[in-house]
Amino acid sequence: MKNFICPLFFLLSLNCLLYSQELTVTGVVKSQEDNAISYANVLLLNAADSTLISGTSTGEDGTFKIIKIPAGNYLIKASFIGNESALTAFKLDADKELEPILLDESDQRLDEVVVTSQKPRLESKIDRLVFNIENTAYADGDVWDVLKIAPSVIILNNSLTVQGSSAIGVLINGRKINIPYEDIVNLLSGTSAANVLSIEIINNPPSKYGAEDNALINIVMKKNIVAGYNGAIYNKYTQGILPKHTVGTDHFFKGKKTQLSLNYSFRQDRDVTYYTDITNFIEDNNTSTWSAEQEALSNKKQHNLSLFFDYDINEKSRLSFTTITLWQPDRDRSFETDTQVTGNDDLASFYTLNVADEHKLNTSYYVDYIRDLDKEGAQISFNGHFTHYNEEKDQMLASTFFNGNNEVYGNNDFTTNANQRINLFSVQGDYESPIAESGRIEAGLRYAGISSSSNIVQQGFNRDQPGIDPSEVGDFDYDESIYAAYISYANKWNDWQLKTGLRAEYAETEGEQKSEEQLIERKNLELFPSFSLQYTPSKKHDLKLYYFRKVSRPRYNNVNPFQIFQSTFSTIEGNPQLLPATRFYIAGGYTFDNSYTIELFYKKAKNGLSELIFQNNDNNLLQFISSNLDQEESYGVDLSLSKDFTNFFNCYVLTSFYSETIDFTNVSTNTSVSLNQFSWFIRNSNSFSLLSDRTLTADLNLIYTSAMLSGNSNFDSFGAVNLMFRKTFYDKKLSVSMGVEDIFNQGNQFNTRNYQDQNGSSLFRGENRLFVAGLRYKFGNFKMRDNTKSKRVDERNRI
Repeated sequence: MKNFICPLFFLLSLNCLLYSQELTVTGVVKSQEDNAISYANVLLLNAADSTLISGTSTGEDGTFKIIKIPAGNYLIKASFIGNESALTAFKLDADKELEPILLDESDQRLDEVVVTSQKPRLESKIDRLVFNIENTAYADGDVWDVLKIAPSVIILNNSLTVQGSSAIGVLINGRKINIPYEDIVNLLSGTSAANVLSIEIINNPPSKYGAEDNALINIVMKKNIVAGYNGAIYNKYTQGILPKHTVGTDHFFKGKKTQLSLNYSFRQDRDVTYYTDITNFIEDNNTSTWSAEQEALSNKKQHNLSLFFDYDINEKSRLSFTTITLWQPDRDRSFETDTQVTGNDDLASFYTLNVADEHKLNTSYYVDYIRDLDKEGAQISFNGHFTHYNEEKDQMLASTFFNGNNEVYGNNDFTTNANQRINLFSVQGDYESPIAESGRIEAGLRYAGISSSSNIVQQGFNRDQPGIDPSEVGDFDYDESIYAAYISYANKWNDWQLKTGLRAEYAETEGEQKSEEQLIERKNLELFPSFSLQYTPSKKHDLKLYYFRKVSRPRYNNVNPFQIFQSTFSTIEGNPQLLPATRFYIAGGYTFDNSYTIELFYKKAKNGLSELIFQNNDNNLLQFISSNLDQEESYGVDLSLSKDFTNFFNCYVLTSFYSETIDFTNVSTNTSVSLNQFSWFIRNSNSFSLLSDRTLTADLNLIYTSAMLSGNSNFDSFGAVNLMFRKTFYDKKLSVSMGVEDIFNQGNQFNTRNYQDQNGSSLFRGENRLFVAGLRYKFGNFKMRDNTKSKRVDERNRI
């Protein structure tokens, strides 16, 4: 127990000191003959558990400098061409110049930094949870798989929520991923988890980030901390009903002033999903039931490329360049729908074939400049960002209708060609500086410009078919400008820690539908306060209170005013009249012994954004319409446990009980509907180290969700159990992983819509039970590695 509490408490205490005075360590590395050693690696370690904190390389004169270190107890060592120094312990409470570090030249090989006590899987900080995934069985998988077991994260039918909200921003090394939500899933599914140091679930994002997101998920990638090169090749194979395959390679290089990380993967997936939609259309006291069985096949090829480059201009200035690109050259999809109709005198059934071909390109570029000011701990930074997104969709839909004698009743064939192009541009400047002894202030300005252009051509409709009223030709332009300013303050007084901030955003939007000569203009100024307060009277007791107000602006593809058919009786429709959603969240909790937490929460949202399912009883249509909810309200309690029960078994449990109310307007009757539901869910993650050398690990994870609300639908309960093993060989150069997701195949999701004139249900049956195998081989100077960096950028998840 002590071995676990001490390092965990140290890490939490270290977090509390992040806003305290940041100190500098200098020194020189010499040989035993008193000669300076150029380009030696210097590693700074945590004295409590020997985990890596920071590092650098010596200059030509053998000197080194490590900056921005919180006060505390540390170890330091140096290495060069297989020779290493002894560990030196020291206490840091002011800038310090160390005695010369002498290398032992007996050709002792430095295998790697020995971690005597592994970093806790889960760290709780004042505004976030840090989930450390290194050396887990999921390290050979992809990032999306890891998110499925991350704390506070729930993934339902590939829809990601945190604290019950889907307003989630995804960042890589602090940079916002500016792609549609579906492509975020694609990108993370093609990104190797072996490159990830940790996943941060930021439940109260600082004011420097945009006001769009209820929570942020920051995927912190590794980077070299010592000079040299290392790389890896990897392969992941997944077998459900159909196979899926990913191959990739990673490369890392660190020189005297430069650092480079290059990651590439190619992914080919074949997926099959089954849907059952049963809709009871009610008209003039007559009911006709339409039962649709759909098989959706997808064959997709995808390339992911990311590059991170850093250049140290001098001791005070740094320049970074980042690019993230997702290219989907081809995705073929086919939807075969067989619909049986009862209660209709003319129509008994119909068959629809929907064949679609899609092409996507999303490429983003970021430039960051950071300069340390003369005042210790103060700096200014500037960021520029550009994203280009282009999506093309071609669709052919053919339907054949049959009467009660199984004779052809009619046909309806048509084609759809749609294209969307989006350009995003943003610039941001930030200033941060310490105040007094332990305070810190940050302030910044930001401008973002968004330009979206969409067009659609649909041809070949049978105009006599009831309910067919598509946009034959349409062009829609949507432009947005956002001006933002923020200020935030953080401090620590004895047992108290505070983070607070205020962000102001002024947004101008303009949408123009050329064919309808319709112009939509909107301007608004909003303020977004936030704060987090933490009180830690002793090692075993910790109390926390936090609050924020946020906004969600419509995704750009959801405001397109086009009606697109999935089958003859189901459509997807955008809405240019969508309003921004505003929401607030307040929560307070208590943690005992760094392991047991109880948290009470209350949240409320107005004009929440959702895709609602409505049945059109007049035209026998099932419509998926982008809509505003009138109001959402929820309150409840979260109970969690995060603990090392032994030195080989770590357990995390999260259970949430909550009551939820959703109010919305039924489009067919234009009247208000209120849905209420008491729900609960449990998530449990268990990690095992099965051998004394920690080369065999296992992760057993389960999730169960009771009946719950989502939009205007009531979902039945569902669950899943996953098991994954990982074994390393050849001094950890080679790793092999294998496991099964949803062992008992309980992940199918059933929902109903029964209120007023709505009476229907949907059943989703995906490839839930999956066999997963991974292989990864590392080469180069891979044993002496990594630390992290973090930057930021906003907006992109609205594409």
